Amino acid sequence: MARNGEDVVKSVGRVFEVIELFDRLQKALSATDVERLLGYPQSSTLALLKSMVSLGYLSFDRIERSYFPTMRITLLGQWIEQSIEGETGIRALMADIGAHTGETVSLVYQNDLLMQFLFVLPGTNPLTLNMQEGDVAPLFRSIVGMVALAQRHDHEIRKLAERINRRTVIPGERVDIEAALAEVAQIRRDGYGIGYSRYVPSIGAIAFPLAMAGGARTVVISVGGPVESIRARQDEIIASIGAILKGR
Repeated sequence: MARNGEDVVKSVGRVFEVIELFDRLQKALSATDVERLLGYPQSSTLALLKSMVSLGYLSFDRIERSYFPTMRITLLGQWIEQSIEGETGIRALMADIGAHTGETVSLVYQNDLLMQFLFVLPGTNPLTLNMQEGDVAPLFRSIVGMVALAQRHDHEIRKLAERINRRTVIPGERVDIEAALAEVAQIRRDGYGIGYSRYVPSIGAIAFPLAMAGGARTVVISVGGPVESIRARQDEIIASIGAILKGR
């Protein structure tokens, strides 16, 4: 799975790559560190970091000559997490599901015609799904996408499918609209979706919609791993996730 990088404006992409770099390393970094780790030119790296300092997203220590994120970054997305129904924080919810299943837990949202992985908690089982935050999956060819679509009206689903069918030249990527609507109807009845080897061979996933308050877009929480592992414990995983979500 890959990021949808071909459509990213370079300067915008670099801002978020810097933020994600701090998130991964969780320590102060010099301009040289950022330049080396991300492979940016020296002049543009310094200009980018200075701009982020001016905007209040990074702080600069003149003695150590290092940069560190400010609280402004952490405050940016708080309203999204707080809009998810219930008082339990989303990361705590994911950790609870991960502890009960041992599989990789992901929070995924629809980004145009793709599903993008926002948070990923790696599994603890010996064989687990290797997923990265920022990875994308096809909307109609992934179970997380179908669960997201199930929260939309049928006429919206048709429009999205028609957009894909107009732009794709690969027969296998065309959407069978009636089949998609039938699957969506089943997901609505069950309250969750199950997919095996949908677009990644040998990978299975079980996904639930996670409603958000205030009219915000529905997100999807999924448990994924090797097909054999997910299939063998399918009913157990569904029951565990259902009980955890019901208890929020």
